[in-house]
Amino acid sequence: MGDLNGEMMEEETSSLLETQLAQAIAESLQNHAVTNAVFLAERLLAERDCEEYRNALAECYLAEQKAYKAYEVLKECRSDANRYLLALTCFRLNKLKEAERALLMGSEMANLRHLLSNTARHENVPNGAYGLYLLGQVSERLQQWSAAKDAYAQALELNPTLWAAYERLCKLDQILPSKVFNEPKYSKYEMAAKRQQSCSFLQNGSWKRSVNRTQGSGKKEEEMDSPDRGAQAGIVHPGVGRATKGLNTYNLKASIISSGAQNSGYGGYEEPLSLAALRASRNSQTQGQPMPSHVSLTLSPNANLNYSNVISKSGRKVPMQDERKTAHFSIYGNAQTPAQAAPFKPSPHVNVTLAAAATGTLMALLVKLGQAFSHMCLYMLDEAIGYFNQLPARQFNTGWVFSQLGRCYMETTRYSEAERYFADAFRLEPYRLEGLEYYSTCLWQLKKPVELCHVAHAALERSLYAPETWICVGNCFSLQKEHENALKFFSRALQLNPAFSYAHCLCGHEYVYNEDWTRAKKCFDLALSYDMKSYNAWWGLGNIYFKQEKFDKAADQFSRALAINPKNPVLYTYLGMTMACKDALEEALMNFENAELLDKGNVLNKFQKANVLVRLGQFDLALKELDRLRLFMPRESPIPVLIGKIYKKLGKVDKAHHYFNLALDLENKENQKIKGLIESLHTQNEFNEDFDL
Repeated sequence: MGDLNGEMMEEETSSLLETQLAQAIAESLQNHAVTNAVFLAERLLAERDCEEYRNALAECYLAEQKAYKAYEVLKECRSDANRYLLALTCFRLNKLKEAERALLMGSEMANLRHLLSNTARHENVPNGAYGLYLLGQVSERLQQWSAAKDAYAQALELNPTLWAAYERLCKLDQILPSKVFNEPKYSKYEMAAKRQQSCSFLQNGSWKRSVNRTQGSGKKEEEMDSPDRGAQAGIVHPGVGRATKGLNTYNLKASIISSGAQNSGYGGYEEPLSLAALRASRNSQTQGQPMPSHVSLTLSPNANLNYSNVISKSGRKVPMQDERKTAHFSIYGNAQTPAQAAPFKPSPHVNVTLAAAATGTLMALLVKLGQAFSHMCLYMLDEAIGYFNQLPARQFNTGWVFSQLGRCYMETTRYSEAERYFADAFRLEPYRLEGLEYYSTCLWQLKKPVELCHVAHAALERSLYAPETWICVGNCFSLQKEHENALKFFSRALQLNPAFSYAHCLCGHEYVYNEDWTRAKKCFDLALSYDMKSYNAWWGLGNIYFKQEKFDKAADQFSRALAINPKNPVLYTYLGMTMACKDALEEALMNFENAELLDKGNVLNKFQKANVLVRLGQFDLALKELDRLRLFMPRESPIPVLIGKIYKKLGKVDKAHHYFNLALDLENKENQKIKGLIESLHTQNEFNEDFDL
């Protein structure tokens, strides 16, 4: 009997220890004390080795940014929770095949196309929408483009708020945002979340459930059994994949305070919020009508919900003030712990109308953003700019939107406008490093070394572990023609993010400057392996073939680049130059004219067009182009040289002599060649013999 009592006491002690450890781990993670959480999780696993506690330790290792440790802990696990974490760990370690196997439950489900074609089987991928999103990322890295598109589409079908999946899908395929972001899908998503609030994705996650029970001690029984408890515990729901770990989102309460409502005679009347109220509020603000001074709206986690106060003194419903003007958010309110915060329970009829309002507002916003972003990915850049400009003021004046606008202008070589938006984004959100790679390239194109150095220094001050930082530094050295140093910094960016397609492109351009064609080609091929729509990489390959005088291959690469981005005038210019080298002069002229329609100030295009016009015998048109070009570039000697050759061909020796002398005065390295042209004025050389300078 004594032995039996001793065993029971030991089990109770062990259970209590595990519960306390689990609670301490959750609290440490919640307060970002990761090192402490790792130590405690290791103690928990030592106490009892099971998949639940391996999950806890793996989460701590991932929070510590040590995926290699998490991999060793999880590689033998088979539960759904651990399969997802294992796949995430493998993805971070670039073990892509292992990540795919973890998500697809082994070789028997290796046929991804079959898996995703049957929507009834989507739950085989763990963690619902987020598992499918991860599967899409893995497939994309494996260059399984069709499988990646299916995975992203299925993830968005389950969770229409998963914007990251929409971004990736837009870069792979054309998709209408209204088909992704709509109220029926959002309502279905919300209903699925509510049905499964009591179901944990971590089906055996006792270490987290014990935290819920401990934190809930002392509460009323009905509060402990509330379906809202699942969301407070950081549960991820199967088929939905919503994670709220560390954030008590259901504790966020709204309080509508009216100083005069108690005397209005309507103190006990509850008026549900509706879309009409929100529209009325928006209309009143749009028309400049001030909000009544006795009504205000605040959002506070520790305030009580009282809808009876949304009534004016006259008894009519008052439009709600825009909550963004008076909202104050905190995770737990005034010094409350997660255990002290009471769950938020609005009345059913109010909850329905609030959900309807949230659905319309969120989906409408995502549709607007989706329209702009999808057009940008399709390189319908003027249309994308128009959609961005239609965003509400609060959404428009953000760093993300300004960065996207800068990118739109940059892709059409309107670098001055692009710089303005990039600079606005940098001033508005100086901590945002995403987008600085394009900002620094824009400054490189504009030949602004001072501004470029300022951006690079600012990026270095904020993070040494962001690849964008080292791209900015690399562009600084590239602008100074220090290509070897630029390559070192671009390589550092690739160490931090090996899948950074744009960094591979920049490395390729530096190798082209060094005439290292083999390494340059390898860089552009790597860029395309990560992003098939990288027109910069296609242009880079075409430029290599052009310099190697492989004009057929060059034309093919330039055409591929133009198929992706038909709004870039530089691509038309290089394709025209390639066609001219192939003696396809009419086709070359057509490309030069297309480039001129997009950018009338493209001096390279004007000069090459004049060359083709001369070869076609259209000398008057060629002279007009060159006269306009001299206004843009008065110090460039090839322009007066070409004019002189035209006059020589026309038999106007005096004018030819005049322009050759102008070219000679411009300190050109080709002085001997120009002197030879002057001496040839009195001989009968054929025009084409001395045509190319």
